[in-house]
Amino acid sequence: MARILVLTGHPRAESFCAALAERYVDGARAAGHEVRLRALSEIGPDLVAPDYHGDGGVLPAWVTDLQADLTWCEHWVIVAPMWWGGLPAGLEAVFDRVLLPGFAFRYHREGIGWDRLMKGRSARAILTMDTPPFVLRWLWGRPILRRLKIQVFGFCGFAPVRFTTFGVVRKSTPEKRAAWLAEVEALGRSGVRGS
Repeated sequence: MARILVLTGHPRAESFCAALAERYVDGARAAGHEVRLRALSEIGPDLVAPDYHGDGGVLPAWVTDLQADLTWCEHWVIVAPMWWGGLPAGLEAVFDRVLLPGFAFRYHREGIGWDRLMKGRSARAILTMDTPPFVLRWLWGRPILRRLKIQVFGFCGFAPVRFTTFGVVRKSTPEKRAAWLAEVEALGRSGVRGS
């Protein structure tokens, strides 16, 4: 069984992303996985510039709490909407403030390399969008997925990194949403092995 951290990356507590995250958690717990669920709406991240130089400033509790959750987990799942081709500002603030040097990665003193301190953990992003999936893939080349895989998760050492995308959400039927909820519940049951 796996230790899974699920982060709802939608800034509103009541959202389809929150419903997806809860169903993922339900599936994971039913399969015997240990799960911690965190929500951006409860964290209230700040937009203070990150301390990449490690000047010794005191980190806010929400940052150290999420770092403890990431240290604990074997698999990190983020459920978030794609807005304007990117992610909500609060979720970007989580990346900025939590994935700090010395915690998530460490630059080498010489050269341009770095150590990926999150190695041994996998990740999945479940993204909702109003962009048709074929447009995201074939016209735009899935830039948000490439960025998350290489420049966020991969930079810190998460591997493998997998994605699930749902769209077009705003025109979806209740039946389609029910199917998406069932799909994430099955992903939760499969845990880290989910394809």
